[in-house]
Amino acid sequence: MKCANCDNDALFEYRLTQETSIYYCGSDLPKFLEERKKAGLLKITPAFTEAKESALEQLSPETVEEEPVETAAAKKDAKKTAK
Repeated sequence: MKCANCDNDALFEYRLTQETSIYYCGSDLPKFLEERKKAGLLKITPAFTEAKESALEQLSPETVEEEPVETAAAKKDAKKTAK
C-alpha cells in the first residue's frame, strides 16, 4: 500500500468507515491523527511491522562473551589467603 500523499509505503491506516480507509506514511500523517498514533489507536500496516523489525535488528547489540566479574567478597578472601 502506498501513502495517499506520496509514493512512500504507508505505515498507518486511518479508517473513515468500515469499507473506506486512507493510508499515510509517517511524514504525511495529518496532525489531528498524531494523538491517535501516540495512543496506539491507528491501525498499522505490514510495512510498519517490517520497518520496526528491521530497526530493532540494527539496534540490537551483537552477542559478546563477558568475562566473569570478581565480587568484593572474593577479593577479600584472596587478600586473606595471600597473608
